[in-house]
Amino acid sequence: MIELDNCPCSGASLPRFVQPVILAMLAEGPLHGYLVAQRLAETPLFRKQPPDATGVYRVLKTMEQSGVLRSDWEQENSGPARKRYGLTGKGRQCLGQWSRTLTAHQAFIADLLVFLQNAGTPPSRGCSCSPDNGPFGNLPPATRPRAGDAQPGDPAQLFSGAAMDTHTFIDELKVRALRGAPVSREDVLRLLALPPDSEEAAYLGRAARDLARIVVGNEGRVWSAIGIDCRPCSMNCEFCAFGEKWGLITEPHEWSDAEVIDAARAFVGAGASWVTLRTTEFYGLDRLCALAKKVRAAVPGTYGLVVNTGEFGPSEARAMLAAGINVVYHSLRLGEGCTTCFRPEDRKATLGAVRDSDLKLAHLVEPVGPEHSDEELADVLMEALANRAALCGAMARINVEGTPFGAREPLPDLRLAQIVAITRLCGGVNTPDICVHPPVPQALEWGANVVVVETGAVPRDTGECSGEWRRFTVADARAMFREAGYAVRD
Repeated sequence: MIELDNCPCSGASLPRFVQPVILAMLAEGPLHGYLVAQRLAETPLFRKQPPDATGVYRVLKTMEQSGVLRSDWEQENSGPARKRYGLTGKGRQCLGQWSRTLTAHQAFIADLLVFLQNAGTPPSRGCSCSPDNGPFGNLPPATRPRAGDAQPGDPAQLFSGAAMDTHTFIDELKVRALRGAPVSREDVLRLLALPPDSEEAAYLGRAARDLARIVVGNEGRVWSAIGIDCRPCSMNCEFCAFGEKWGLITEPHEWSDAEVIDAARAFVGAGASWVTLRTTEFYGLDRLCALAKKVRAAVPGTYGLVVNTGEFGPSEARAMLAAGINVVYHSLRLGEGCTTCFRPEDRKATLGAVRDSDLKLAHLVEPVGPEHSDEELADVLMEALANRAALCGAMARINVEGTPFGAREPLPDLRLAQIVAITRLCGGVNTPDICVHPPVPQALEWGANVVVVETGAVPRDTGECSGEWRRFTVADARAMFREAGYAVRD
């Protein structure tokens, strides 16, 4: 058996990350020493300054002496022979053990970050940042993973069957979330099946909140939206107040460019991270892009400029980027093709156009009602993740009086918070921002770091808002975040 107990890959000297980087480079084939130094300089390990060449050769010599590297001399047609380094059999085993060791330590580091970020705040009972309640907290010390064991997140361990207890399952998914590993539909369904008022759902919520501290640096952010036009719509989505069949909107109305710019300036000045230009599909993409250019010119800042409009393709996506738009809100909605007149394949084609462009996608699971099955919810979430949504989360359906859903029961806040927590756990580092709408304090406690403030035409209301919808302002949103323990930018 090859002895690796005293090798840095055992975790005994984790600061020496240069060794696994060198091993990974040489796994592709032998390299001269100067090329090793050159490629090291191109890695994230040396972003601030290039490595010292003498130090690199010293590391190579040490690794050769330990038996993980071999060397030979390559004679070229002219000039002196040059030393070339390659992996040995022990070196390949060492590289594999580095991967396993870092996977195990990643879980520890994730919990350590939570612990450090909560410094000075007494942990709540059952908090997953307590020493006995991390990714390995449910295991006795003697049975916790060691380097070389199957690690949390390994597919063979994660999918070993339904016998895995729920806490361990959530811990495993948390580790996978931090690794950017994908989840399966079955994972999502298992989480959705938890009763929202159960202890297991509360544990899920705490795990999601821990992830928010790590993935977004515990920052709460405000998504602002401006409804630019409202008019009777022939598509008659059953949850939308604009449907012409319902007779709630009788006259078309449209905000002027100046009104939109004033609203955008106010939102950005109050601290919003995004400004959304929301239009019906009748507004026209050329007009929308022209308006976006005006907003960018008149309202300076690093905010995301979002459009929420109808269907489009790759050429329209390029036009949006040229206009200064960098985010698109679009979704495959629950009941698409049944409670709406939109074809699911058309909605998916637009999602694909966003995914294949340099635009970022925002896609909530929406509009959620209490009647929606776990399978329906899982399918929409998987669609969002498959299209690489940068922002996800959940939006409850607002049952507007006079629409077909007007007399329905609303979605309970705890169920909305549970769905939000699931989007956080399943999106992981790939989907950093998680939104809840309407704003529900429990959802912030369970991982949402984005809430919405909107004005103008709102499809969840019978009238146009001259101020903020439901009088919920950016200042109110920031206060909610502080109450939930989030940091907000000044």
